[in-house]
Amino acid sequence: MEWMVFAAASAFTFALVSVLDKILISDHVGSGKIFVAGVGGAQVLLGIATLPLATFSGFDASVITVALLSGVFSGTYLIGMFIIMESQDVSRVVPVVSTYPIFVAFLAFLFLDEHVSIFAWACVIVTVVGAAMVSLAPKSINSTEGVGILALLFLLLASMSFGLSQFLSKTIAEEMTMWTQYSLRAFGGGITCGLLIFLPGVRQGLVTLFTNFKTMMVFSITEIVLVFFAILFFFLSVYSGEIYLTATVMATRPLFVFGLTLLLSIPMIGLFKESVRGKAMATRATGIVLTVGGVIGVSLT
Repeated sequence: MEWMVFAAASAFTFALVSVLDKILISDHVGSGKIFVAGVGGAQVLLGIATLPLATFSGFDASVITVALLSGVFSGTYLIGMFIIMESQDVSRVVPVVSTYPIFVAFLAFLFLDEHVSIFAWACVIVTVVGAAMVSLAPKSINSTEGVGILALLFLLLASMSFGLSQFLSKTIAEEMTMWTQYSLRAFGGGITCGLLIFLPGVRQGLVTLFTNFKTMMVFSITEIVLVFFAILFFFLSVYSGEIYLTATVMATRPLFVFGLTLLLSIPMIGLFKESVRGKAMATRATGIVLTVGGVIGVSLT
C-alpha cells in the first residue's frame, strides 16, 4: 500500500498547488499564457536542481526520448489547464483534467500487461464520473452553469495528454532511475511551456512577474517547492505500484481542491466564492462520494 500513500500525498499537494495557481493567475499575473511560460521556467529549474541526483550512462537514446516526451505531454497538459483556468473556477477545471485514469488504465492494459479486472474498470469509471459531477455543478454563487462545452473538450484533451505522460513514465521505470526521469521530464515540460514566451505580450508579462517581490515569492513557493514534492510523490508511487492504480488515486485531487476552495470561501477569508447550498452542493457531494468510493474500490483489487 506504499504506492497509495505516495499517490494520495501527490494528489493533495497538487490540489494545494492548483488552488494557489488560480489565486496567482487571477489576482497577480492576470494571464494564463504568461503564467504557463513562468511555470516553464520553474520546471527547467527543477530539472537543473535534480541533475546531481541523476545518472545518464547506460541508457538507450529511445529511453531518454520517452522521458523527454513524458515531459512534453505533461507540459501540453499544463498549457491546456492553465489557459482555461484563467476564466474558470479551479474546482471545475481540476475534476475534468482528472479524468485521465481511464486513458492510463486503457494504455496500461494494452501495452504494459497490467491486469485490470472488470471490477477495477468499473471503479475507475465511477471515480471519473464522480469527478465530472463535481465539475459540472453550478459555476459559483448566483450561477447555474458549469464549464462550457468547448472548454470541457479542451480540458479533456489536456487530461489525455497528462494520462499519456504518466503512461510513458511507467514504461521506462524499470530502465531509468527515478531522479534521471524526474530531471528529463522536468526539462521536457519546461521547454514545452516555455515556448509560450514567443506569444505577444508574454515576455513583458514575465518581466512584471519576476520583478514583483510578493508575487515572485508566492510563485516560487508554489511552482518550485510544492511542485517539487508533488512530482516526487508521484514518481515514488509510479516506482512502487501499477500505473493505473496510481493514476486513479491521484484522481482524488478534485476532492482536495473542493475542500480547500470551500475553506477559502468562508466570509472571513473570501478568496473564493463557492456555492455551498442547493443543487450545486448536492451534485458535488454526490460526485465526492462516487470519487472516494471508486478509489477505495480500486485500492481493494
